[in-house]
Order: sequence, then structure tokens, then C-alpha cells
Amino acid sequence: MLKSIDIKGLAVVEQLNLELQQGMTVLTGETGAGKSILLTAMKLCLGDRADATLLRPGVEKADISLDFDIAQRVPALNWLQQNELEDNKECIIRRTINADGRSRAFINGQAVNLKSLQQLSGHLISIHGQHAHLDLLQAHKQCELLDNHQTSKDALYGCHAAYDQWKKLHSELQLLTEGNDDNGSEKQLLKYQIQELEQADIIHINYDELVRDHSLASNMNKIIELAEKQTDVLYEHETNSIHTQLGRSAHELALLAELSPIFQPLSEQINEAVIQIQETSRDLRHQIDQQETDPENLNLLDKQLSKIHDLARKLHIEPQQLLENFNSLVSRLDMLENRDERLSSLQQEISQALHSYQKIVKTLHLKRVKTAAKLSEKITVILKTLGLPDGQLTIKVSPILNEQPRRNGLDDISFLVTTNPGMPQSPIGKVASGGELSRISLAIQVVTSQNNTTPTLIFDEVDAGIGGGVAETVGLCLREIASDRQVLCVTHLPQVASQGHQHLYVSKNQQEQKTKTEISLLNTEKRIEEVARMLGGIDVSDKTIAHAKEMVENAI
Repeated sequence: MLKSIDIKGLAVVEQLNLELQQGMTVLTGETGAGKSILLTAMKLCLGDRADATLLRPGVEKADISLDFDIAQRVPALNWLQQNELEDNKECIIRRTINADGRSRAFINGQAVNLKSLQQLSGHLISIHGQHAHLDLLQAHKQCELLDNHQTSKDALYGCHAAYDQWKKLHSELQLLTEGNDDNGSEKQLLKYQIQELEQADIIHINYDELVRDHSLASNMNKIIELAEKQTDVLYEHETNSIHTQLGRSAHELALLAELSPIFQPLSEQINEAVIQIQETSRDLRHQIDQQETDPENLNLLDKQLSKIHDLARKLHIEPQQLLENFNSLVSRLDMLENRDERLSSLQQEISQALHSYQKIVKTLHLKRVKTAAKLSEKITVILKTLGLPDGQLTIKVSPILNEQPRRNGLDDISFLVTTNPGMPQSPIGKVASGGELSRISLAIQVVTSQNNTTPTLIFDEVDAGIGGGVAETVGLCLREIASDRQVLCVTHLPQVASQGHQHLYVSKNQQEQKTKTEISLLNTEKRIEEVARMLGGIDVSDKTIAHAKEMVENAI
């Protein structure tokens, strides 16, 4: 579970430390108070892209930390161990964002990239947003939703592996069969290009080192001239070197030290400077004596660079890519020279790969059909409690026939729904109104959350557009989900807020013309006041207070 959140210098948050508990935590507050900034901070720590505009005005850096308790979370522990980031079953994720837009990420104090954050986040937090209903209208999202809630993902992963193998072999076949049937002219060109690169000794030449050596050789006269000048200035000039001048000052300070001990430290410091100047000059002279101009070597380097640049221009690539290009040419030539033999075995491998793919696709189809039936039934049950008594949702899994392999299998996934008795089921986007679509989305999120093993679930205003008894049902559903995991819910509904085990209130204050968001934990009395505000608005009556008290006490 998520134990605490620390935020500094992010948007309207100056500094915030928030400790969280197991169970259901609700966040409420006036519109615009800054509830969304908590979600923004979490998403940044979990791998979202950073933006300098997120920083609080006047600060140089934003700093966000999430502290998780993962002692009982095997997937997260395994991931940390596999990536050598495990630290005594702790997981602290930290993200910093600088004013120039650059950011850094850390897991248990070790620097990581955003991909690592995103991989780990899947084992820690699942976020359900208020716009999830829009995803339902996209076919690939419907397929993704079904696949994410299978009892076993082995078939899907097996399908990916089988497809990747088939695709690799099929691509090789295309390379072998493209162009002329005998590929004679291509082989001749490849041999010529390889020979050119071999003659330039591409295999043994490091281009970056060659450029560095050439720069050194071509500037050797200037290097020696400047170094000679500095040895003269530092030490070797007979009457006016820095060493001579410091020596005079050292003598005068030594006299001062004899007259007053307070000058002794200064005398010692300048004596050290005299010694350092002498040693620097000696080292510089040693370096000069080792340097020498070598016109023949410079000429050789010139020719090598010129040859490499000519080849790169001819092949339309960068000089640094010549070695990679050479290896690619050699590989292509080897493939063509063994073309007939490879074609014979390749056809058989493709046939076997396609057979393996078709076999796993059938298994995946059966698993999807089974999962779709269970999921459809559970979602329909929830729909009836959300003010759609005649609502029914069916996830249809139809096989796609006579198609080339696809990475996610050969199924057409569609969500069909009806909300009125006697009406046929149709695609969800064609029959559901905006309000109905929000309820259907919420039902799906509630059901899929129950199957989700992620320890922390976040619901960001997923209850928008509902109210009354339906809102109470949503609150009860979320509280039930929180019985064995942590749930964080941003809400505007008193029926949902009253069901929380922990209630956080988000407020916005203005101090010295600066806006600052604060979050406070409400005790029972303050909770009742906040639920009453949500029920009655600005003017809260005694009756409203009594109603709020009843709601909160009934949930405890």
C-alpha cells in the first residue's frame, strides 16, 4: 500500500506531507481547490512526462516522493530484486523536476529511467480516471480491457511470442525473395562495397579516435607554442615569471611572520603556492618534451579521414555508421550466397511457426470467450444497481477468418449494450447516452477493480454525473473493494465521501498574493461538517447536519 506522499514546489503545493492508511480514503474539497494535483504528483512519480510549467512559480525544483509498503507484495518485490533495486522490502519512488524541464527519477535512492518507473507502477497502483468512458468507444481499448482481466494471460503472451517468431521468419523470406530471382547483380555490388570498406580498414578503425588523433596532430605546433609560452610565464622567465614574483612575496611575508605570528598562516599559504607553481611548470615542461610534430603521421591521418568521408558520402550514411553498414553488407551477402539452401528450410520454419500461432490463437479465443461471459454477467449485475434496471452488457468475441496473423490474435472484441427492455443489443457507442455511458464505464471499473490484484486503486471522480441512491451504491461498492486493499477516491458526492475510512479535505489559501493548497485529515466532527457542506451547499441547516451525521455514523 501507499504509506505517504511528499510534495514540494509543485503547482499550487508549496510543501505537503500526507500519510495514508489501508481501506478507503476519500478526498473532497471545493472545485479548484487542488484535488487533481495529488493525482498529478502520483502520475509523475509513476512515469508520466515532466513539464517545467508544473513547477510552483519562483521555485527552481519540484520534488515528489511516494513511500510504499510492499512486504506482502510478491510481484513488486520480485521486480525490484530482478532489477537490483530491492532495499529491505521498502519501495520509495522519487522524482525531481528542474525549472529547465529536465527531471530525474529514483527507486530506493538509485537513479532509473522513466521506463523503469512505468514497469514498477503496474505492480503498485491502478488509476481509474473520470474520462474512462471515452476509452470504451475505441475497439482496441475494449480488447485491452478484456485481455487485462483474464484469469491467465499465458495465452496472450504466447500469442505475442508466436506472432513475433512468425513475423521474423516472414521478414527474412521477403529479404531473400526481393529483387531479381538470381540476385547476381546485387551480390556483385555487395562484394564490391565490402571490398572497398575492407581496403579502408573499417573493421580496425575507431572513427571517433581517428578524429581525435587527427585534431591533435594538426594542432601540434599550436599546442607546443602555447605550452612553451606558459612555462615561460609560470617559471622559466628569468626575471618576471609568476614563480619569481611569488618568491618575492613569500620572502616579504616571511619577514612579516617574524615580526608578528598572525602572518604565519599567510606565509605558509604562499609558500605552498610557490611550490605548486614550480611543480606545475615542471609537469608542463615534461608534457612539452613528449610532444613532437610528425608530418608523415598527419598526412596518413588526413588520407584515412578523407577515405572514410568519401565512403560515407557514397553510401549516404554518417562516418560513424560505416562499421555497422559493413556488418550489414556481409550479412546480406552471406544470406544471398546461401539463398537456395536457406529458402528450403525457411519455408518449413514458417509453416511450423504459422501452425504454432494458429494453435495458440484458438486457445486465446476460448479463454477470451470464457472471460467475456463472466465479465459480462458481473457488469450487468452492477449496472442494475446504478439506475439502469434494464441494462445489459455483453462482450462479444468473434473470430476473424482468412486474415494474416496479428500480434493480439484473430478476434474482434465488441461491447454490446441495451438499456431499455425489448431493444436489441448494439455497439456501446451507438445506443448509450452520455449519462448511461458514464454509468456503464463505472460498472466496468468496479468489476475489473474487484479482479485487480494491484494493492492501491485510485478513482478520480469516476462518480461524475450520478447522484441519489445510485451514488450511495457506488460508495458501498468502493468501500467493499477497500476491504482487502487500499482505495483512494476523489469525489464530489456526499454519499461516496461518507463511506470512507479516512477523509482528507483539500483547501486553497492565499497568502501574500500566492495561492497554496493544503490537505488535512478530518476527525469525525469535521467529517460531518464536510459531508453536510456537500449535501447542502453554502447554507447548512441543522437538518442537513443531522442527515450528514447519520450518513457518516452508518458507514463507520
